[in-house]
This record gives sequence, structure tokens and C-alpha cells, in this order.
Amino acid sequence: MFKEEVVKLLKAVGIKTSEETLEIPPQTELGDLAFPCFDLAKKEKKDPRIIAEDLAKKIKVPKGLIERVEAKAGYVNFFFDWKKVAELNLKEILKRKNNFGKSEKFKNKVAIVDYSSPNPAHPIHVGSARTTFIGESLCRIFESMGYKVKRICYVNDLGKQVATVVWGYLKFAKGKKPTKKSDHWLLDIYVKANEEIANDTSLEKEVEENLRKCESGDKRTLSIAKKLVNWCIDGFKETYKGVGIKFDEYLRESKFIEISKKYVDKLVSNKNALKLEDGAILVNLEPYSLPNTIILRSDGTGLYLTRDVAASVHKLEKYKPSLNIYVVAEDQKLHFQQEFKILELLGYKKFVENSFHISYGYVSLPEGRMSSRLGRVVLIDDVFEEATKRVKEKYKTNEKAARNIGIGAVVYSILKVEPNKQVMFNWKEALQMEGNTGPYLQYAHTRCNGILEKAGKWKTNFEIKKLTEQEKELIKLLVKFPEIVEQAAKDLRPHYICNYAYDLATIFSTFYQFCPVLKAETEQQKNFRLTLVKATKIVLANALKIIGIGPLEKM
Repeated sequence: MFKEEVVKLLKAVGIKTSEETLEIPPQTELGDLAFPCFDLAKKEKKDPRIIAEDLAKKIKVPKGLIERVEAKAGYVNFFFDWKKVAELNLKEILKRKNNFGKSEKFKNKVAIVDYSSPNPAHPIHVGSARTTFIGESLCRIFESMGYKVKRICYVNDLGKQVATVVWGYLKFAKGKKPTKKSDHWLLDIYVKANEEIANDTSLEKEVEENLRKCESGDKRTLSIAKKLVNWCIDGFKETYKGVGIKFDEYLRESKFIEISKKYVDKLVSNKNALKLEDGAILVNLEPYSLPNTIILRSDGTGLYLTRDVAASVHKLEKYKPSLNIYVVAEDQKLHFQQEFKILELLGYKKFVENSFHISYGYVSLPEGRMSSRLGRVVLIDDVFEEATKRVKEKYKTNEKAARNIGIGAVVYSILKVEPNKQVMFNWKEALQMEGNTGPYLQYAHTRCNGILEKAGKWKTNFEIKKLTEQEKELIKLLVKFPEIVEQAAKDLRPHYICNYAYDLATIFSTFYQFCPVLKAETEQQKNFRLTLVKATKIVLANALKIIGIGPLEKM
């Protein structure tokens, strides 16, 4: 909004520019936004200070959000009337209550987010939880922008892990049904199977045979695999429900065994792939600075990449998305580069242009990387239970509130880290109740609520004669929320929302410390500050919901 106003004023005096050229001055006394004149100075071969001074004189400031314009050191500095800004934006916040980034331009547009996709042979562990938290937060960001979001969980039901759990089930539990949470029951079988195979490596051949049968479409083996995968997904759904996630589609890799081969044929016919002597099909990607890759084995079976291409086309044809996101670990970077190029070669260039792989670093334990095969994992269900237990002991609160706070602490500890950075999961740090943590943000929200409850009846007031510095800083940050949501959507970075929420909670704390609310000097000032508190509560609640944390009224 502010940048748009400044660009209009600059264009009115003949300066063709965009919002991206504007800068935020390092000191508040230099204004709220600045236009640098150095590029103009190079073109016009004039001193940037003279250009800035000339522009400042030419710009006619209308009555509105901008109070005055000044030139200094080659910059045109714009100062906003924060009392008017407060009046306009506080009204808007209280009116809208949510969807601060919503825009008509995204109405009826579809965004697909393909995320989580845990291994369907065991429960979700903390490492897999990172894609879940990032993906779900992106979904909520897009929804707040106005997109119709489709949540996709792509299930790799043809992998070696499934072949192993099929082998273990037939050997140790044939005919039995889960006697506890189904994905945890399967983990016991999976770990036992791997221990048995480790003691007798010749058994690997039996697992490999299961895998070959699955990939070739053997009905009996696929039927057993489907039953076990269904049990595992039932367990996943229980976990997802606890964090407010519901997928629109569980898309299984096995669905694309046969249909994927028609895309291989197309690649061969348009001479983007060739048949090798042993019968395997190789896609020629070297002209695009990518390694060539096998897309069909010599025995006629496809690979994960083969079926993933078909799954992508399925999503395109079914949902017709404007945006297609994959939240998958960083070690799959080459996979997606090759997949996107293959899709382009198949004629889906526009789809590829709107498709993005969001990679992320792994979550590790202090003693090293997790391995479900060895049973050395931290299961997200156990993390949530332990977090709930610790919060309950610390706050002496009820089970429901303790679970909300505990889950929020875990989600925030992982989501606040920039995706391309590694996360070292640490119990103590994840559950801290002070500093840059989920519980700190929830506490700020409950503090807002507590102030409003104590106030009883009061009258909303958007006008004040003079703003304190703390009030001004809080208003500045509240006004910025839609811009942060939009930037997080544009850059596909949910941690922007985490950073914003922490800044808002911190600045609100400073405001509360220096600006008495219920004991304000005048009734007008009290009502204005209560309006600020209400606006803060609304914005903070929205930020928490986007992160995936439930705002609490009391703690």
C-alpha cells in the first residue's frame, strides 16, 4: 500500500520506477521509505543529490498517508502520517479479522501442494515432519491469499521399505491385524524384518523379489502391499488430525504403473529417449546440462521417476493448477530437475514453469541422522506426547491446552528455521517456554486476550492526538502483515511468518511495558490502546494459524 503510493507520486513527476527500487531507511529520522537516485544519476550524468533535491521540490504531496517529502544524500525520503495510517489500517484489521493477503487476482486459481509423503512402512518421524509442517504452512499461506488449495500426499507404495514390510508381515504376522495404532504396529514388523535380514543377507533376494513383483504389477503382492499401506495411512491420518491437517488426495505410486509407460513411448517416438541394447530406455538429457537417466528397465518395469512423471500429469489434468509445489528433501534436487525437463519434453512447458521444488535440510538428532530401519528414530507421535506431558507439568494446565502448547512448540521449533538449513532437533530447546518459541507467541496472544477481558466494556477508537514511539512501532508492524504474507507466498518461505510473529510478540511486549493500557491517562488514550491490543490479537492469531499453531485465550 505505502510503496504503491510512493510509486504513484514518482510517476506523476516523470520517474518510471517500481516498488522493488524503494528502500527502507536505516534510521527512522530519514523517513519511512526512500527512493535512491544513483541509477538516475548515472544515466543523466548528474549529481544524485541534485536529482533528489529537484524531485523533492517537484513532488506534490496530496492530503493522505504521506505527510512530507525530503531529499538527503541522493535519496528522496518519504515520511508517513502514522496517525492517519493507524486510523485506516486498524479499521481494516478489525473489519477483516482474517485473510489479510486475500486478493481477487487469485480467486478461482488452484495451488497444489504435494508434501509430507511419509514412508508407508512405519510412523512419521521428526525428519518427515519437516516437510509436513512446511507444506501445511504453505497451504495456509496460499489459502489466505485466495487460492483454492489442493493438499496431496504422494505415497511411495512401491519402494523397498514396503517390499520389506510385506516380507516381514508374511513371515511374522500373516493373517493378523494391528493390535495398536496401525503405523506403530507396522514399525515393529519393519524393524524385526530388518534385523532378520541383517543376520542373513541372503534374505535380501526375497525382498527384492517382492519389490520386482510390485513394480511389475503382480496382483497378489500388490494386494498385500495395499492392505499394509492402508493400515499405515490410517495411522498417518490420526497423526495429521492432531495437527489439523486433512489431505484432499492420497496419491499412490502404484496407480501409475501402466499409464506411465505411454509417456515412455512418447519420449521414444519424439526421439528424446532411446532404446539400449539390453532393452532399457534412456532419456537423453545431456543437451540440457543434466545427466541422462534410465526411465524404463530392461525387464520392462518403470522407476520412481517414470511414475512420478505420470503422477504430475495426473495432477495437471485433474486440478488444472496455476501453481504446483513439491516439498521434498534436498537430496531429491536432481530428481526434480530431470522430472521437470522430461515433462517439458512431453509438451508440458507451461506446467513446468509454474512448478517448484521446495527443498529442505534434514532434521538430525544429537547422536546422528535418524534411521527407521534400525529403529533409532524419534517418532512425531512420541514427540507430541512428550511435549504435552512436559507442558502439563510446567503449567499445571488441562490436557487439551497442554497438547495445543506442546504441539505448537514442536511445529514452531522446526518451521522457524529457513528450509535450506539443517535442523538439529533438541528436546530442551524445542520445549523452551521463553524466547523465540511457539509458547512465547501463544502467551503474547493470551496476554492480549487478558487485557481485553479486564477492560470490560469499552469503545473502539482509531484516532489519537499524539503517538508514542512504542505505539508507532507496533502500528508499523501490524500494517506490514499483508506484505509479509504476500512475500512468504512469493518466495515460498513459511519461516517469514515465524519471524514476523516473533517480532510482533516482542514489540507488543515493549508496547505493553511502556504504554499503560487500562491505566492510560485519558479515556480516549485507553480506548485507542485497547484498539491496538485488539488489532494485535487478530493479526497474531492469523500468523499463528498460518504457522500451524492454535491461538489460546488462556494459558
